[in-house]
Amino acid sequence: MNIPIRKKWGQNFLIDPNISNKIIAVLDANKNQHVLEIGPGKGALTIPLSKIANQITAVEIDPMLCEYLNQKKIDNVKIYNVDILDFDFSVMPKNYVAIGNLPYNISTPILFKFMKQTGWNKLVVMLQKEVAERIISSENSKKYGRISIMLQTFFDLKLEFHIPKTVFKPQPKITSSLLSLSPKKNINIKYDDLKKIVEAAFKHRRKKLKHNLKLIINQKGLEPIQDKRADQLCVKQYQNLTQYIK
Repeated sequence: MNIPIRKKWGQNFLIDPNISNKIIAVLDANKNQHVLEIGPGKGALTIPLSKIANQITAVEIDPMLCEYLNQKKIDNVKIYNVDILDFDFSVMPKNYVAIGNLPYNISTPILFKFMKQTGWNKLVVMLQKEVAERIISSENSKKYGRISIMLQTFFDLKLEFHIPKTVFKPQPKITSSLLSLSPKKNINIKYDDLKKIVEAAFKHRRKKLKHNLKLIINQKGLEPIQDKRADQLCVKQYQNLTQYIK
């Protein structure tokens, strides 16, 4: 089946079985688990995973790739022809794990979508190396920003390894990285409160926080950090600021 490459969907297919197996090993799925796969493509992860996991729900936006995978007739794989950003997560059971090669142009919205979901235990994603490095970066770095603080607050993160562009077809122009995420337990931070603070702080990155946060944080919370800039506060300091929202 001849399937054209769709640039608008950021399609780069994994073609190296050794890398596929290495990625699947990080997910560490077992015969009792339900796996959600984001963008299965031609099945580089789907097919070997189907021999390990109990059930796979594969979400693929390209109807031709859905047809291609359906023709494989893999009993424990169910395919949804939908954009992952529009996928109804309520069909998933509790304690599922997720995996995927995220399209570079929508990797951040996908991660934020998962941030709002409950019920999953582990997420293993391939994404642009630059994005992965932003996610795990610390304060006083140019890479440090909103996505660093939000994801580090709600997830345990690990940059597993980098993936060369030569293992994809067509080859992307950039290097990828594999990132694993697990939800932190007993987090008392409200997502919307933290999001509100972080967005305001980084809206004007070079301005002092006394200007960026004066409409959001009360004087008691603002005073100790008012002369600092957004990238000078650590994740814990941003979390603490949620106590001082007006």
